[in-house]
Amino acid sequence: MDSLSQIVLGASVQGAILGKYQGRKAYLYGAMLGTLPDLDVLIRYGDPVSNMTYHRGFSHSLIVLTIVGLLGAWLITRYHRWRDMPFPYSARRLALAMTLALTTHPILDSFTVYGTQLFWPLQESLSLTPFSIASIFIIDPLYTLPLLFAMIFGLVKGRSLSVFKQGLLANFQRLAVIMLMVSSSYLLLSLGLKYQAQDKAEQTLAAAGINDIARIKTMPVLPTILMWRTLAEDDNKQLIELRGSILDKRLPEYRYLTQYADSQAIQAAIPQTNQHYAKRLDWFSGDWTGYRTQTPNSDSTKNNEQLVVDDLRMMAGDTAFFSFVLATKNPENNQWQAIEPIDAPVVTIDNKPQPSRFELIKQGFERVFDDSVVDDGWELVDED
Repeated sequence: MDSLSQIVLGASVQGAILGKYQGRKAYLYGAMLGTLPDLDVLIRYGDPVSNMTYHRGFSHSLIVLTIVGLLGAWLITRYHRWRDMPFPYSARRLALAMTLALTTHPILDSFTVYGTQLFWPLQESLSLTPFSIASIFIIDPLYTLPLLFAMIFGLVKGRSLSVFKQGLLANFQRLAVIMLMVSSSYLLLSLGLKYQAQDKAEQTLAAAGINDIARIKTMPVLPTILMWRTLAEDDNKQLIELRGSILDKRLPEYRYLTQYADSQAIQAAIPQTNQHYAKRLDWFSGDWTGYRTQTPNSDSTKNNEQLVVDDLRMMAGDTAFFSFVLATKNPENNQWQAIEPIDAPVVTIDNKPQPSRFELIKQGFERVFDDSVVDDGWELVDED
């Protein structure tokens, strides 16, 4: 998730548990702990493929973060005892607050499509695909706003916020707990809507006579859990994209991703020295990758054909958010030669710019409220 969501989540967790004792500081400390795992973006691994696939690795491990939370709480309590400083709450409460403020970060991240190694290093050593529930977009204001509300009130009111007096949540700050329950309920709702969106996508495939589906993956589209996109692959390795909204009266529209028709052959043509990049991207994405070739628009490299791999899970129109060049074609011998991976340039057709994400969102809502709208290249099915 975005940094703001992680900040307010960490702040709300620690504020709920320690707000009665630490006041405003609880929300500040929680905000810092909540954003701590994402500091791994400061590490540079030498190429964009490694930067992408090593993110949400060790720093997002529930194993590592639990150790950090427990060890941090132990060190803080030892320091207070050494300095003979007052400690108005138990070490157990502090350990709970710090551990949850840290571990809720990767748990929330796992609800997005990107991929999170919750059990690093076991996950990578066993070649287990990173967790990707894919029920919420990386930015979702409806998830973030309740927690932002809790954080602001906690910073303003401090210790004066009401607390639960009895029961399991004794001495927890009530507002933060309630807002955490609201945001968690939104996550549960996203799971239900994802199931509904995928069911409608499967109805489209069946109505279109596409029955030999080998696998399928559904994910939300910015900005809320109302818009959904589904990828499907048939037994012939043909890729199909479907899109629609849970508000749609009609079934989702679909199209074949023909730009990846030769994906397997192109992948096999990657020089051996760069095959490990392709394998790592395949592992990271759960094999939702597409391989294609392109010629950049720049005149200086007009004859320099590029071999490109796209992460198909995160795309706007025909443009992948994560797209890398793994090889270029030598015009002298017409052979692919490996290069250090670079971010693939966006290639336009007839100098027509690709629509922005927000333009695609606008088009999506237009389709919801006007059944006659169908974009070029997309097909509708007859529900009868």
